[in-house]
Amino acid sequence: MTNKKSITDEDATLNFRIPKVLKATIIAKAEKENITSSKYLRDLLEAVHNGSYCHLEKLKSEREEFLFSMEFLQLIVWIYKKRENNKREVEKNDLERYVKTLKRTEKYLPESLVREFDKVLNNLLLVRVVKGYDGDHFDFPKYHSNDKKFNYEKVEKFLLNENVMEVFIDNGESPIPNILL
Repeated sequence: MTNKKSITDEDATLNFRIPKVLKATIIAKAEKENITSSKYLRDLLEAVHNGSYCHLEKLKSEREEFLFSMEFLQLIVWIYKKRENNKREVEKNDLERYVKTLKRTEKYLPESLVREFDKVLNNLLLVRVVKGYDGDHFDFPKYHSNDKKFNYEKVEKFLLNENVMEVFIDNGESPIPNILL
């Protein structure tokens, strides 16, 4: 833990009783963050008072909700199916739903993954606007250049590493900055 900060004349104290179980939880969370329980409580009270605590919890909840949503799961399964069979066999309604979900990734995924999903989005928009639904194949799964080819390994590293995903949901960032590069 960090060294305790000395009390100054400007600091005020507040004393109240809490259940032992709550105190143990507070101490454990403070130790996890490597700070004193007093600092943990001060930071928490300040965040609640200024409204940032609710905002951060809302963002966390939205990230988790998106990552475990049926729409995202369906998109992932469809993208993986295209790795095996990239023929452009897609219903207009399904394509529109995938486009809508892909546009939402920017708000709920790490930037490096958003860039991968942008490759799929660009290909789907091209199909929707220029090529039409009846055509040869989608390019994103098997494109000849890596800068346009969907990187399945990046998605797997994120989705299959529970720690990475959990930290991202909690903080909006990867615990190891280069893990998704």
